[in-house]
Amino acid sequence: MNRPVYLDYAATTPVSPEVLEAMIPYFSHHFGNSGSNQHLFGWEASDAVDEARKSIATYFSVKPASILFTSGATESNNLALLGLLEHQTPGHIISSSLEHKAVLEPLAYLATKGWEITYLAPNSTGEINLDQIKAEKKPNTSLVSIMWVNNEIGTINDISSIATWCTQQGIICHSDATQALGKLDISQAHLPDLMSFSGHKIFGPKGIGALIVKVNTPLQARQWGGAQERSLRAGTLPVPLIVGLAKAVEGIPQLLNSLPQLQAKKLDFEKALKASLGERICFNSISENQIPHILNFSILGVDWEKLFRSMPKLALSNGSACNSKSTFPSHVLKALGRDDETALASIRISMAHTYLQEDHDWVVNYLVKSLEKLIS
Repeated sequence: MNRPVYLDYAATTPVSPEVLEAMIPYFSHHFGNSGSNQHLFGWEASDAVDEARKSIATYFSVKPASILFTSGATESNNLALLGLLEHQTPGHIISSSLEHKAVLEPLAYLATKGWEITYLAPNSTGEINLDQIKAEKKPNTSLVSIMWVNNEIGTINDISSIATWCTQQGIICHSDATQALGKLDISQAHLPDLMSFSGHKIFGPKGIGALIVKVNTPLQARQWGGAQERSLRAGTLPVPLIVGLAKAVEGIPQLLNSLPQLQAKKLDFEKALKASLGERICFNSISENQIPHILNFSILGVDWEKLFRSMPKLALSNGSACNSKSTFPSHVLKALGRDDETALASIRISMAHTYLQEDHDWVVNYLVKSLEKLIS
């Protein structure tokens, strides 16, 4: 059976050969527990974790102690928000209506504990800017949490400027940077105090991520039972996955090198769809301030289930993988002003450097012809 062409890299990526090769010894030969400090097997595992932590810290120009390993960005977001705020006297938080549910749901929980939350609305192209944050600041604002790149429409927020301003104001800044890694060079940016990301978005393994915690950020544990990760995240460290995450971060420059080619492919999709479908297409990715990996559009006047059944040779999604089993329209597209029908009938094309090996002309033609047949 021929497998469909994969265009859902924003949901997950395959593990790269280099990452897999780095991980394999720690599943078998070097299988020790990094917490076993009485023998060679434990020392080997502990050394591997230390080297991985140093490697990731070097890329982001932070101290190794700033890297906390987690199971992924969802846990990192929860640890950042709840570990920072749940024990504090309730105050004010600024976030946005476009955040991933791994941010929105912890914020909703904090609201039940008395926290006041301002959800900023995006502009017409899906951006949140610093002036909006400045306008909503209150004397008791404790946190600003804004995602770096939106996972559904690809819009970039200027987190470096936001984080700089927050530092000046004495406000903690958090960002979910999951979709920024490998799509933007943020290695030299002014990082927020707390930054979440996952390995499986950058050709690393699933089940591993990190939270970058700047020095003196008052974080408290959300999970107990061991002294791992500075006693902030108890549990046996998954050494193979940590090694894989470090190798994936090491490979980010290769991902960045593919940006111009991916931008050209994105433009090919846009031009072909616009020329063929005319007024029946609504582009949801409409800003120049976007990563080249994501193109989101809706087909007007079609049933969303028929839409996806019409293209069995392409592996596509209509937004976040965390929402894929929901029949509710995307909250991101609703925030952009799309009605329910238009938001449901959306397609997210998301690419990566491995897509460059596919027959792009065939993919574009197949997508256009399938949609033309659907609306005829």
